[in-house]
Amino acid sequence: MSSVIAIIITACIVSTLYRRQQRKPATALRDGSGYLLRHGRWENVIAWIVLVSALVPAGLAAYVLWRPTVAHYVLRTATELLLCSALFAALAVWCFQSVRRHIRVNDAGVTLYWGRSVIDIAWNSVTRVTTDLTGALLICSSSGAEIAVNKLFVGIPTLVGYMRRHLPESMYSRAFVTYTPRAHLGA
Repeated sequence: MSSVIAIIITACIVSTLYRRQQRKPATALRDGSGYLLRHGRWENVIAWIVLVSALVPAGLAAYVLWRPTVAHYVLRTATELLLCSALFAALAVWCFQSVRRHIRVNDAGVTLYWGRSVIDIAWNSVTRVTTDLTGALLICSSSGAEIAVNKLFVGIPTLVGYMRRHLPESMYSRAFVTYTPRAHLGA
């Protein structure tokens, strides 16, 4: 019963953080050249928790191999623990890569930064705004470049404000019907 209560409390906390994050405007750049959409701090915390979750089974596997009298099936137990650790490690890598993405938006256009990769789309070259299979907002340019803006970015209302200023409403309004609740967009 206590685990059910813990799951409900955790779901409520995550839901509250997500809703609060959706209403926040983007961070203004220091030089005044635009705004930066980033992932929330709580997503970084989750990525670190997943990484620690990968280290625990690896440590247990090392202990089982170091003290083989602890388990009856040493190799099988160590293999299963290392497999579990590898799964969590892969998930941690994916989480950290996802959190590294950030988007700059200004009057010139939208720019996605992902490590060393940069995708820049000027407002006048945007051909369509839609959603992809994951539910992320997809901004497409005439050159074929695409920027996916998932719902976890802090600053979606700021992005919507720039889209309203620089794009025809018919171009992006249909995408926001399925993208997210319109309450935090000021619509």
